[in-house]
Amino acid sequence: MAKTKFSLENPVTGHQVIILKTGAQTNGELLQIEYVVPSREEPLQYIPLHYHHVAEECFETVSGRLGVIVGDKRQKRLLEAGDSVVIPPETVHAFWNAAGEELRFITDIRPAGELLTYWETAFGLAARGKVDSKGAVTFWQVMALFPVMDTYLPGLPAGLQKTLFSPLVWLSHRLGYRARYPEFSVFQAA
Repeated sequence: MAKTKFSLENPVTGHQVIILKTGAQTNGELLQIEYVVPSREEPLQYIPLHYHHVAEECFETVSGRLGVIVGDKRQKRLLEAGDSVVIPPETVHAFWNAAGEELRFITDIRPAGELLTYWETAFGLAARGKVDSKGAVTFWQVMALFPVMDTYLPGLPAGLQKTLFSPLVWLSHRLGYRARYPEFSVFQAA
């Protein structure tokens, strides 16, 4: 039986992901996480602009202030505790800690896809010191993760990015990078 709650942490950034529901627990319908960004003197850098081809995301602020950019017009919003926003597939977005205090927000990802693999791998590598000074994985590791992330750069269709990045994904695997590392898997059987 899989655990119902498990936590991953990036020791470089202090970010924590608490897994509330997995795709295996919801027949692939939902991945639900609580994302925790520690308090800092300055707001942390935002997650860069991106979109998901398949997944819809819903962010609900539990505490702190979540800044979000949504849509092609790059509309900025500030979500206080209790506020939420739904981001449909194909919608460009970014988010960040908009205050110097701890930020907690729940993210629902529908369908669940394989985004859990991203956090397992990225945070697992961070725990092993295999990330840069900002806690980010290398370019080649991102390429290895690309097929499981459902995450794309704004301005280019997902299909074109899959085609363009395909040789880089192949090369990343030839260089020894993988999307999944069993030692980092939280839910081996989930």
